[in-house]
Amino acid sequence: MQAFRKSVLVAALGLSAVGAMAGEIHNSSINASNLSNQATVAGARAFQNVGVAEGANARILNSSVLVNGAHNLSAGVGTTARQNIGYASGNGRLQAGTQVQAFNVHNRALGAGSTATQQIGFATDNGVVHNSFVRATNAVNTSAGLGSSATQEIGGARNNGVLANSTVIATGATNTSAGLLTTATQRVGVAQ
Repeated sequence: MQAFRKSVLVAALGLSAVGAMAGEIHNSSINASNLSNQATVAGARAFQNVGVAEGANARILNSSVLVNGAHNLSAGVGTTARQNIGYASGNGRLQAGTQVQAFNVHNRALGAGSTATQQIGFATDNGVVHNSFVRATNAVNTSAGLGSSATQEIGGARNNGVLANSTVIATGATNTSAGLLTTATQRVGVAQ
């Protein structure tokens, strides 16, 4: 009987830990300026996350994410470079008056294996952006060469996504790719 009680306690603790895995930002203000993240060469990579909720049922509620000047690089060989600002994944939600504003944000990757993905005010995997405001001014995503790719997503939701009762403004948003096996996809105010 003693062993059974311990097993039930361990199982209950395990379940509560699993239930608490979702990332959540609520009733918060996140302000960031002049950020720089690099990685330069060999295996490269470089991820830059500001105001990001990840995991099953990740949510950003009634919060403000303001970024002025964020630079992410990677610069060669294996590259990747991913920049997420006001982003929720895994059944992600941006709701209840959430505001995401990004000014002068640059994501690169440049060359060899390349990739470079920039997501601003975006929700994925049955994502929902509802009653929210997303603004991106001078958002630059590149990739530039060989394996290339470059995807830029501003104010939207993907994988059965819903964009409702929200405002999305993108001014001077640039997505490139430039070279050999290029691709380059730019989505602004899109639900798919």
